[in-house]
Amino acid sequence: MLKLAHSVHLWALILSIFLLFFFVIFLIRRKRVLALAGKQRLIQKLVNTSNVGRKYLKFALMILAFISLVIAWANPLLGTKFENVTREGIDVIFALDVSKSMNAQDIVPSRMLKAKQIVSKVIEEMSNDRIGLIVFAGNAYLQMPITVDYSGAKMYLKTVDTDMVPRQGTAISEAIQLAIDSYDDNSEGYQSLVILSDGENHDGDAENLAKEAQELGIVIHTIGVGTSQAAKIPLDDRGNFKMDNSGNVVTTQLNEEMLKNLADIGGGKYLNAASTEIYDDILVVLNGQEGRMIDEKVYTSFKNQFPIFLLIGFIGLCLEFILSERKSTYLSW
Repeated sequence: MLKLAHSVHLWALILSIFLLFFFVIFLIRRKRVLALAGKQRLIQKLVNTSNVGRKYLKFALMILAFISLVIAWANPLLGTKFENVTREGIDVIFALDVSKSMNAQDIVPSRMLKAKQIVSKVIEEMSNDRIGLIVFAGNAYLQMPITVDYSGAKMYLKTVDTDMVPRQGTAISEAIQLAIDSYDDNSEGYQSLVILSDGENHDGDAENLAKEAQELGIVIHTIGVGTSQAAKIPLDDRGNFKMDNSGNVVTTQLNEEMLKNLADIGGGKYLNAASTEIYDDILVVLNGQEGRMIDEKVYTSFKNQFPIFLLIGFIGLCLEFILSERKSTYLSW
């Protein structure tokens, strides 16, 4: 297994892509200029004393050296030893409401962004639990199946917004049913569903499915995102708000009663996203749930691989430096 100790450093690879792009653009423009000035071959003989092939090779060596040094900087680690490890954890699925009402800004910075912040913070504190992600509006979709890949979960979370589900609404029942279908049978009794929503315009079957989930051993927690005060729904950053057919501004408010009832039926807890202790509260709730013991094989010993990439980068730079662009023969008239 290969992993990176400092994967964030790979952003520097983007720079190499830009360098290659601009180099190609330079070559294309140079060729066009020569073509406009006259016969290209004759012009090159008159003004170009460098070896074009070597120039390409030098550039390729520079890019190779740069990429290798960036990878070395990220400190690649190769797993060398397997061990059986026993961990205790639960399967947690986060269901995020992505309906347009989640754009309301009655909670800072907005309902949608606050919900994503909560999930992101909770993921950062997890270690043994498996996690999944569902998004819902008028329909529900499994954004990420249950996994232990926390980095991947945060990546998926960043893509979540209120434009990803075309059909509007708050299909909480469909999200609960999708969660029921997504859990592993082997984790029965150690499952938790965390619903983050403003609770508006929900369908009437959510309570029945919450009861069904609870009977299957799935604990449902709800987090109310928003306030009880009427809030406008922004459509863009230019101050436009959602209107009804009569031209009146549509407002939205947190349906806290419904979410509390849902959590009560699901055997879980209701929390308010506006609470200053929301992050600690949700962690206490999840950590308080009994987990199952899971045996799995994991890499427990890793060997640094950065010297290999460092050597490749050094050799590439040396070759680039000693190669000459000058032609080995002179132009004969």
